[in-house]
Amino acid sequence: MLKWSFSLFFLVVSLVFGDSGYIIDNYKVDININNKNIYSVDENIEVNFLEPRRGIYRILPEQFNGREIKISNLKTNVQTSAKDEGNYIYLRMGDPKRYITGMKDYIIKYNYSIGWDRNTKYDEVYYNLIGNDWDTDINRVEFSIKLPKEFDASKVNFTLGAYGSTSTSGVKWSVDGNTIKGYTTRVLGPKESVTIALPLPEGYFDVTDQKVTYYLFRGLLYLLYLIVPLVGFTLLKKYGERNPIVEVVEFYPPNAMTPTEVGYYIDGKIDARDLTSLIFYWASKGYLEIDEIKKSGMFSKASFEIIRLEKVFESKNEFEKYMFNSLFLYGASDNRVDVRDLKDVFYKHIQKAAEIFEIDLVMSQRSLYTSKSLRVGDGVKSSVILIAAATFGYFFYFGTYDMAIVAISVALGGVSALLTLSLGNRIKKRTEYGNSVIGRVLGFKRFLITTEKRKLEMLLEENPSYFYDILPYTIVLGVSGMWADKFKDLVTQPPNWYRTSNVGDVFVLSMFMSSFNNSLSAFNDSMLSSPKAPSNFGGGSSSMGGGSSGGGAGGGGGGSW
Repeated sequence: MLKWSFSLFFLVVSLVFGDSGYIIDNYKVDININNKNIYSVDENIEVNFLEPRRGIYRILPEQFNGREIKISNLKTNVQTSAKDEGNYIYLRMGDPKRYITGMKDYIIKYNYSIGWDRNTKYDEVYYNLIGNDWDTDINRVEFSIKLPKEFDASKVNFTLGAYGSTSTSGVKWSVDGNTIKGYTTRVLGPKESVTIALPLPEGYFDVTDQKVTYYLFRGLLYLLYLIVPLVGFTLLKKYGERNPIVEVVEFYPPNAMTPTEVGYYIDGKIDARDLTSLIFYWASKGYLEIDEIKKSGMFSKASFEIIRLEKVFESKNEFEKYMFNSLFLYGASDNRVDVRDLKDVFYKHIQKAAEIFEIDLVMSQRSLYTSKSLRVGDGVKSSVILIAAATFGYFFYFGTYDMAIVAISVALGGVSALLTLSLGNRIKKRTEYGNSVIGRVLGFKRFLITTEKRKLEMLLEENPSYFYDILPYTIVLGVSGMWADKFKDLVTQPPNWYRTSNVGDVFVLSMFMSSFNNSLSAFNDSMLSSPKAPSNFGGGSSSMGGGSSGGGAGGGGGGSW
């Protein structure tokens, strides 16, 4: 009876160090190969234990040339524990409570289902009668191999020796009808193997059913690659955007939006800068001051402190309240925080603020896209998982023997997946509110880019802090450089909420913007950084040309325990 348990300790020790406590006196292998290329293997191993041992273990490979080779109907003549590890089956033969010495016979019988080898040029018998993982001497090997029909006896070849050896000496064999019989004429040392290589005409084995299944499933796989994007395209036509956008020029952010909202509506997603820009927005509203900390060395970077000016923060937006109050959880006091103290901790609050923002949009019916179109788009994007799973499942089941087919399938699957993702990302239909507000946001951005100096002078006369009030919005719209360039001759004073030693005695806007960009970079580096995860992660192919020792299917090895 086979029990599913196994200790690898003896396997590792004996494979690494070898074992002189036993020898194999005779190793007899009888193989009957049927018309479906299934091997019925009968191994009779005569072992002479020179020192007390419980028994032997045997390793049976279950893979060859990238394909799984199924082992079935496994039987032994002694108490045996077995474990299937996927690529191998481990057998531990013997009674763990009893030591033996002297001669002992071990019989192992099993079916080895090679089936269709995926080779369309020829069939073959390429098999390791003795694998190259035995750790002791084998005095003699006897073998008998019966094939289902006639073959060219002149093409039979045996190799003997260490892995990869092409030596044909040391084996005697003869052919009688469809049966090959033989024996070795010298002792096999540890790690030496015996391999038969016999090329056969294509179609020698009747594996039509396997071929039909293989090509049918490959056709279905490629059909899946085509259907998934086609479904995505059909849904895009039905649920995609069709409403035109009408830009409306705005001098100020529409509806008194925060930079976060403007950043969201311009591209339909929350970016990191959409949230970190709030620091400057709150400062312009009088809630904060930003103070540059002088560098401590020639090559050190400047840091910045955020100073709270108002005890009570007022806003209609819950995400703003949450993020503002979270800033000062990590400071030396409840009204001052060094941005360096936010490193690797504040990212959690950024993520939470983004979640609250999205909830705010839904609850206030200010979403940019309809929920139905977003669900459809997400469904299309998630179908990429189906493409990946089908591809992996196909090659897991049928193997990866033909690397050209693997490359073609992966390429086609990749194109299908990328196209599906692209279509899924485009399946989103703007709400009536979203369509209106995005036109105003785009108009606001266009004004920031194209407005002339005369109009800016008028706006500064109306609001002397206009440049600094708008500056946080230029961050999320990606136009802060162009915006500052338009004001280089118009702005002559720094904002009252920003203190830096980088502007000199005479205020120069370009110097201020350099310091401003440094502070923005510092905020992003510290507020968005998160702890890093650990970085440490844990045969031959053909019988043509005579093959090589250990290069065929089957074989494996074993040792004593």
